Amino acid sequence: MKTLVKGLEFVVVIVALVVGVYVGKTISVESILRKGLEPVTLAKTEEGLPEECVGRPAADDIPRVENMADWDEAWDYDYITIEPKNIVGTGIGVRYPWVSIYNRSRRGGQRRKADVINTKFDIFNEYGEYYLVQLPDDSYVLAEVSLEEARKIKAGKSVALPVGRKQNADSRVLPNIQNICEEYGVADMEKIFYCIDDQWNQNNNFKVLMIRLAVGAVVVLALGTILIMVVDKIFKVKD
Repeated sequence: MKTLVKGLEFVVVIVALVVGVYVGKTISVESILRKGLEPVTLAKTEEGLPEECVGRPAADDIPRVENMADWDEAWDYDYITIEPKNIVGTGIGVRYPWVSIYNRSRRGGQRRKADVINTKFDIFNEYGEYYLVQLPDDSYVLAEVSLEEARKIKAGKSVALPVGRKQNADSRVLPNIQNICEEYGVADMEKIFYCIDDQWNQNNNFKVLMIRLAVGAVVVLALGTILIMVVDKIFKVKD
């Protein structure tokens, strides 16, 4: 009986760890910290620097890309937004520009991080996934948006993506997403809609990571304790 109980306790600890990692990874920390940011207007884009506009909430007068003609006509220096009908994840992400290129090894050396990764292995949210965003005319374009924005769209919410710009797609990503792009008829694989606030993330990256780790740890501790108590109660284990 004791062996069975110990085995079950081990299993519930693993379950608590998995749940803790999931909650820590998916909790909307950025949305909480960024709450209250003023929308960027068209006038602001004409006088502000790119880092002051890209990734910020889009005001109503920011041009909307509604079809492929709008997309093709937009220049790389234009500030635009999209109100997607749908979003499809490719499962492939590229390392964010504010994330360190190297990891420290246990022996004191450095190991270079992968430039491109399957996002299911991205535990610390260090990579931006490439998505296929469906425009109002049902065509698709490539986009790099935050995980939180992608969740809202997948949940069926009406979302205006943050202010963004067209930029060159990462050539290291393209071979990994060619099949899904062909499946959804993505006509332009050379350009991507980028609407990540690099400056804000660079300044707040450590704070966000600490909050995620703290939340994950609390979930693991609380859930693990509760589950172990349940197991002990079911099998009437005495201290």
